[in-house]
Amino acid sequence: MNTIKQVEIRGLFHQYHLKWDLHDDVNVLVGINGSGKSTILRSVDALLSEKHIFLKGMKIDVEVSFSDHTGMAYYGSSGLKRDAPAPVKHAYITTFDVPLKDKRAIGQHETPLDKELQRVIYTIGNRQKSFSNYRLKATNFPEQAESINRRIEMLFGSIDRLFAETGKKIEIDRENNSLGFRMGESLIPLDKISTGEKQLLIIIFTVFLMEEAPYVLLMDEPEISLHIGWQQQLIDIIRQLNPNSQLIIATHSPSIFGDGWGNKIFFTDDLIQ
Repeated sequence: MNTIKQVEIRGLFHQYHLKWDLHDDVNVLVGINGSGKSTILRSVDALLSEKHIFLKGMKIDVEVSFSDHTGMAYYGSSGLKRDAPAPVKHAYITTFDVPLKDKRAIGQHETPLDKELQRVIYTIGNRQKSFSNYRLKATNFPEQAESINRRIEMLFGSIDRLFAETGKKIEIDRENNSLGFRMGESLIPLDKISTGEKQLLIIIFTVFLMEEAPYVLLMDEPEISLHIGWQQQLIDIIRQLNPNSQLIIATHSPSIFGDGWGNKIFFTDDLIQ
């Protein structure tokens, strides 16, 4: 499995040189507010996705190398350089601050979090990774239907265990072809659940839709709005849904790394040379 081996940033905050050698599985970046955690993750995302709006105008050099030595990506004053396309798929989740692609599309009572959840669950076509598109594969590729349905059952079982304390069970409303939570006699639509529940679902469905392929998953403060029990389980949940993912997480919460992942912690101060 190809992973990010090293991140090097010259000119961080116009003066620092950062070098970070990463683990293949889990990496937890901690530091005080303003220490550069979000900037580091956003720089890596900008480089891998070739969307350099975040990097433009910054006097910064960003270099990412990969574990199988198939390529290296670099962004500096002369722009993007790479000796091969980025040899890893990646996703970037920052659910507490989701950017809106079209502000006109948002409804009066919707939030950016609502729009992101709808995108991950319901978007059809355009090669979009969504739960609805994934379910359609069972129809379009009948030979995969059994495997697809088995994975969906596994996903729903994991979600039900996480939501067990509130008595909610996830369910497909066949009449409206939509997802909701069964609670007693009521079916609660996704736009009526709490902010923390929406955020957790965005993370879970994003990882599920990787279909266990090798991925680099960048997450910036995923603990926002999640209660401590979910924070403690988050890394394990992600690793169960996609054991082939490399996690790079920026966090303030000890609960994220306190349950067996303490040896995966990096402090921003220790990475600066």
